[in-house]
Amino acid sequence: MSPVGWRELTVDDIKAAEPHALAGGPFGSDLVSADYTEVGVPVIRGSNFAGDERRHIIGPFAFVSPAKAAALVRSQARAGDVIFTQRGTLDQVALIASDDRYGTYVISQSQMKLTCDRAQALPEYVYYWFRTPQILDYIDRHTIATGVPHINLGILKRAPISLPPLAEQAVIVQALRALDDRVSALRGLAAAAEGLFHALFEGWFVRRDVPGLKDIIGQGPGAWPRRPLIELARFQNGTAFRGVDFCGPDEGLPVIKIGELRRGISRQTRRSLSGGRRVRRIRDGDVLFAWSGNPQSSIGTFLWGGGEAWLNQHIFRVDPERAEDRAYLYGLLCRLQADFVEIARNHQTTGLGHIAKRDLQRLAIEHPPLALRRAFDHETAPLWAAILAAQAEIGALGEARDLLLPELLGGRVRLGELTINSG
Repeated sequence: MSPVGWRELTVDDIKAAEPHALAGGPFGSDLVSADYTEVGVPVIRGSNFAGDERRHIIGPFAFVSPAKAAALVRSQARAGDVIFTQRGTLDQVALIASDDRYGTYVISQSQMKLTCDRAQALPEYVYYWFRTPQILDYIDRHTIATGVPHINLGILKRAPISLPPLAEQAVIVQALRALDDRVSALRGLAAAAEGLFHALFEGWFVRRDVPGLKDIIGQGPGAWPRRPLIELARFQNGTAFRGVDFCGPDEGLPVIKIGELRRGISRQTRRSLSGGRRVRRIRDGDVLFAWSGNPQSSIGTFLWGGGEAWLNQHIFRVDPERAEDRAYLYGLLCRLQADFVEIARNHQTTGLGHIAKRDLQRLAIEHPPLALRRAFDHETAPLWAAILAAQAEIGALGEARDLLLPELLGGRVRLGELTINSG
């Protein structure tokens, strides 16, 4: 039962009283790749959803001409609109920022948009509502499974929404936005620390511009011996989990797939008590290498800071020869990203590519002296610690947000007139 003053409506009930307030993208033949231009009116596609706490649609964008956009007026979206994914990753939702610089967008064939009646519903409240377990369950139960999983405009129109009065909507949004903004700030801190780390790696091991290099290694910047990459560490694959290996959402440890490496642990992350048939546990500070998937979006190197977890297949845990080699090895794998993408492309079939261990055997690397690797580990230790600390706090805040979200939007936790300070 909803709290006093709350209303049980549908998405169709809260659309603005204007044409095309609730609309889908154009038919396939009405917007094709040949329509895209270098400049003009931006098109919102699946790649423009940032996810997690980053609420707004982001670039880079494809564009269409103003004339083409005018012909697609039914599928136009503007500042303040809520954008939903119609096919593919169906839990994606985002907002067009109120201070957006483009003004007008066109949504693609795989998106839908809502212009809210702001006398009833705040767009940010709707955004958060579409991240609650209740609405995710609704979408899951109504997903059309034939072909690419999808929903349609009729399903979106009938989606239920619990609405408190506008003042309470604003307080709820403020509380959740404060958490999201803190997580965004932490991501910025982690990214800055990462940038400094990789700049140091370039200076030490590429340009070899190291203060006191001769004192560290006993010689000048001469040639270093080459070794196959596979010999620098143990590349241990994760586990192929079966259905019976998973447990309830409040049990066990999370199972880390490539999605978790990109977006972090979420309420959609599966969990396991046993760790599967070939247990591969990961801990903070482990270097992980995703070796299978889309070459551009899946292949890559990650520093894990999300707590103890199980590692899924298609990801290597990279254990260096020596503990003090971890920082060097992480920097090296990140720097080889372009090589890995190219190798995966060469192995690509039906959209997927991969890196095999034999590829790591063929990839010969100039291997710096141990003394220099040790010195680099010591020099970058504060940056390493800052990255892991930021990741740990991001995980804790994300977990708190996921717990708070359904309680606030279900009316079970009431904030009243509480003011949240996002600073």
